[in-house]
Amino acid sequence: MRSLFILLSLLVFGSMASAQVTEDVAVELSAVTQVSPPQIKLKWKRVLYDTPTYQIWRKSKTATSWGVSLVTLPMTDSEYADNSVIVDSAYEYFVKAVGPSITSAGVIYAGIKAPAIHSRGIMILVVDSTFTVPCATKIQRLMDDLSGDGWQIIRHDFGRSTTDVTIKAAITADYTSHANVKSVLLLGHVAVPYSGDDNPDGHPDHLGAWPSDIFYGSIAGPWTDAVINDPGSSYPANQNIPGDGKYDQTLIPSLAELQVSRIDFANMPAFPATEVQMMDRYLNKDHVYKMDSMLVLHKALISDNFGYFGGEAFAGNGWRNFPPLVGRDSVQALPFISTLASSPYQWAYGCGGGSFTSAGGIGTTANFASNPVNGIFTMLFGSYFGDWNVQDNFLRAPLCSNPPALTNCWAGRPHWFFHHMALGENIGFSANLSQNNSSIYPIYPNNGANQIHSGLMGDLSLRTDYIKPVLNVNATNLTTGGAIINWTASPGAGVLGYYIYRADSAYGYYTRLNATMVSGTTYSDPTASLGLKYYMVRPVKLQTTPSGGYYNLGVGVTDTITITNSTLQVSSVQPVMNISLFPNPAQSNLNVAINTDNGCVATMYVVNAQGQVFDRVTKQLKAGNNQYTLSVSDLAAGVYQMVVIAGDTRVVKEWLKL
Repeated sequence: MRSLFILLSLLVFGSMASAQVTEDVAVELSAVTQVSPPQIKLKWKRVLYDTPTYQIWRKSKTATSWGVSLVTLPMTDSEYADNSVIVDSAYEYFVKAVGPSITSAGVIYAGIKAPAIHSRGIMILVVDSTFTVPCATKIQRLMDDLSGDGWQIIRHDFGRSTTDVTIKAAITADYTSHANVKSVLLLGHVAVPYSGDDNPDGHPDHLGAWPSDIFYGSIAGPWTDAVINDPGSSYPANQNIPGDGKYDQTLIPSLAELQVSRIDFANMPAFPATEVQMMDRYLNKDHVYKMDSMLVLHKALISDNFGYFGGEAFAGNGWRNFPPLVGRDSVQALPFISTLASSPYQWAYGCGGGSFTSAGGIGTTANFASNPVNGIFTMLFGSYFGDWNVQDNFLRAPLCSNPPALTNCWAGRPHWFFHHMALGENIGFSANLSQNNSSIYPIYPNNGANQIHSGLMGDLSLRTDYIKPVLNVNATNLTTGGAIINWTASPGAGVLGYYIYRADSAYGYYTRLNATMVSGTTYSDPTASLGLKYYMVRPVKLQTTPSGGYYNLGVGVTDTITITNSTLQVSSVQPVMNISLFPNPAQSNLNVAINTDNGCVATMYVVNAQGQVFDRVTKQLKAGNNQYTLSVSDLAAGVYQMVVIAGDTRVVKEWLKL
């Protein structure tokens, strides 16, 4: 009897091992790091299907190819230690399991004390004027939170009748006239662009133009409306003929330069609330989450109602993305709506045969109307509802619930990649990366890659980890010149110190004043020039994740002051300056040595090859030698210029960032 039991057990195990399931397509990665000696150890759950070997590649965050693989490991291995790494850095790894009949893959962004992201660039905030007055306070708070997280903001308010052409012209003007524009956040039901002649869900009756917010992020274009002539779709919104205002492109005509997302509650009558009420409660939850004042379990759920599906294995978007974010042991197969109604999971993926208002095995828009969504980041996939600009659309439904989810996307055609969020990137970065991906992350098949229908619902600025902010920031004048800033310490656990920033406008560029974090709750700034100044304080902690660790910044709190005394002395004599930079190449810090024959006020900033400006600071120089240190660890690798300007004197030096 015992022998029979063993035989049956072996047969069952063999059957299970040979059955192809969705999880088989994912190499589920995590990382353990150490500082001395520096090491990143990748770990993964062994792929049990087939007899694969594991190939591993590594690249920098900004590199566009993987180069030569690091190593090939046998099927029995489930970890790899990379000792060719340094502290204060992060690396992307691509791990592929290759067998006779299956290829699985995983991606992770792993780091050892990865640098904090102080500045995220300029966000263009496009506000539907329906919300300008009734949601004024909440929109103002959103802007404060965005500024406190390193975004500069340019705001435009447009009526719903304003065309996408007009809105795009405003975005393009901002992009061309300002350095470092990175994103567009659409708040409300501003014009919805349509483009293409395709049916990403595979249904013949759904062939035609689909909603395409990526139109606002693809600046170079070209976007045309002269070629496609397809009036045959069963749905009028999808019909596309020349000159109808819907674009020809099915593939993004140029890589999207900008991150784009939309928060839109229009035409959702299944929910017992007005658009203003839904916007109000969404912005409330968005703020509470960013203040680290919400219970959220760092767990993820997957509800897969498609299965392997001929190798597309849509739910692989969950099995591949979630382990680097929450850990392999924190990913579970669970019902979607009922689980999120009762437990605050951070991530959730669900897929099933769909309609405009439902997904098989998940539920309906009406289910979201009667249940809270305690999750933050969600993904849904199924037929029809990826075409989201319809009544009671299922993709937008989680954001309409009470309380709402904060993001959602149609993940499956194409695949999405969120691994950078484990070390502090925002979800808009991941959306842009996923939309532009064709070969950098070679997960195949990847139907729908680079197509115009792929979009993000929700606030693109959201990150996975936040810290409780400081309290009671107060800036006062120093009698000797400049300002002194005091604050109450952040009540968050693990806070190591604080960074202090200064700006000349509320939503402009905040210059970081201290190169190393301040451990106390006061900071003197004797170098501030006369006039209105904005001071911001942000807490920092070393955040540990399943992908290693990074310095995480909390949302900044600001105070304003009019500086009445200044130590900055402007010389009427144009100085003669010589500058030198070291080390060059630089990796973490760049030292700037300036020798001048006269005391003067100088402005220094870094410029990349595309003309984008970083780390602009104003300094009082004394006659003779001056030396300053700039943190450059958050800059991408490449060639930069250091520009120093005093009066009509301008000196430029080139340097290399590793």
